[in-house]
Amino acid sequence: MPAPKPLTPKPFKPLNALGSFLTWAGGLFRPTYFKQTPFRLTLVFITVYSFVAVLIFAYVYVATSAENRAVTDAQVSARLDSLQQLYRERGEAEVKARLRQDDITEWFFIKGIYNSNGEMVAQNKRASLEMSTEVLSRIRAQVDTPQIEMGEAPGLSDFVINFRSYNNDGSMRKYRYRGQGLRIDPDRYLFVAMDMSWTDEGFDKGFTALWGGAILVVLMGLFAGMIINQEVSRSVQGLMSVLRSAEQGDLKVRVPLRHSGDEFDALAAQVNQVLDRVEKNVGSLKYAGDAIAHDLRTPLSRLRSNLELSLYDVEKDPSKAEDALSRALTETDQLLRTFQTVFAISRLQAAGQAPDPKLFDATALATDMAELYELSAADKGLEFDVEIEPNVWVMGNRDFLAQSLANLLDNAIKYTSVGGITFRLRKTSRGEIEFSITDTGMGVPEADRGRIVERFVRLEQSRSLPGVGLGLSMVAAVAEAHKGRLVIDEGPGKFGDQGPGLRTALVLPPTQG
Repeated sequence: MPAPKPLTPKPFKPLNALGSFLTWAGGLFRPTYFKQTPFRLTLVFITVYSFVAVLIFAYVYVATSAENRAVTDAQVSARLDSLQQLYRERGEAEVKARLRQDDITEWFFIKGIYNSNGEMVAQNKRASLEMSTEVLSRIRAQVDTPQIEMGEAPGLSDFVINFRSYNNDGSMRKYRYRGQGLRIDPDRYLFVAMDMSWTDEGFDKGFTALWGGAILVVLMGLFAGMIINQEVSRSVQGLMSVLRSAEQGDLKVRVPLRHSGDEFDALAAQVNQVLDRVEKNVGSLKYAGDAIAHDLRTPLSRLRSNLELSLYDVEKDPSKAEDALSRALTETDQLLRTFQTVFAISRLQAAGQAPDPKLFDATALATDMAELYELSAADKGLEFDVEIEPNVWVMGNRDFLAQSLANLLDNAIKYTSVGGITFRLRKTSRGEIEFSITDTGMGVPEADRGRIVERFVRLEQSRSLPGVGLGLSMVAAVAEAHKGRLVIDEGPGKFGDQGPGLRTALVLPPTQG
């Protein structure tokens, strides 16, 4: 055998990789995204988040601005009062000395004294650099308001001072001050203001950061929404593809599980379970159809042969017509019973539960069934023992349960030639309701006990007896519909030449309430 060729890695092609990326990125911006729920939920979340963020920032801005204004007003008022008191106690010379001394520690403040002619009498260094005639005139106009008496401050106001230096780009630097002035003498005015440009710069930077952050959040939110929408759409499309294949008749298809434990995995698992059940039911129906066609071929052929013979006999002797029709009706009734049983089983399996369940007296049902089949057992020379626990109630469909017990009792009598049958109704230690039938018949080998509940399965030893192999299938379907089970065990053992017998039990769950 020739040696295998060594595997060579495929060369990386940047153009192919770029094309794949562009195709993926282009898919993120499909117009259909606005019609898809995940993306629309993302837009709603971004809108709500942005609105809440704006409200929070507005509150912070108002609260911070008010706090800064209050702190500024307090500091300006304190310095104004201090200079006014110093002027009254020690005179103008002391105030001028104070203004020269506090230039370093009070650089954020401009302070000055001017006369009624608008001439500056004294000022600190910052005021000499930034105070202009226009600003001074505005301060004078405010302080000279007729309603303001001497020694009273008119209140703080905001104004802008154009700084004499320039920025790097050639624009003039502007500072906002918040200040207060008052008349301390008929010809003297005192003014103190605080530089507010540091708070303005902080708010400006905050607004810039807010807008930049808002744009980034919106863009990242949209991008994340597109990715999430794509992932959700991929999962939904995979699920829809599987359902379309199942609709077209491919019942083998299944939704692949990602084993992530999320809702899509749970949905995929549930869909797979439904498909499993559908496939099983369709397979059962197909098997039932094949089995019906196979098992009914013989009685239909026999019926046709009997009709041909009867026709021949009737032609020879017309008095035999009644017997021929009677045999034909018997064969036809058997076929109808077979169909009715198959349909009943299919109905139970399709519904998955017992139709019209009601709480009824199981003791009365067991008593009625015992009285009915005790005579059949006696006609065959069999003993029929009954052990029925009183006051037992069960939730279910009485007709289906009665039919199941009839099938079990009929089988026990049919396959028991000597000995007897024991029919019991009891509550188990776990509260379950158990109908059991024990016979001394031929029994069923352990290897075949799982097969006899399948449709149309008949063991070799039962081929000579009447029946089509649907009795136990019906009982198993009724048990499953009632959330119970059918139990098949070995009987009491050898009884003469017969044995080991069979024990069948229809076990139903405990009745609530």
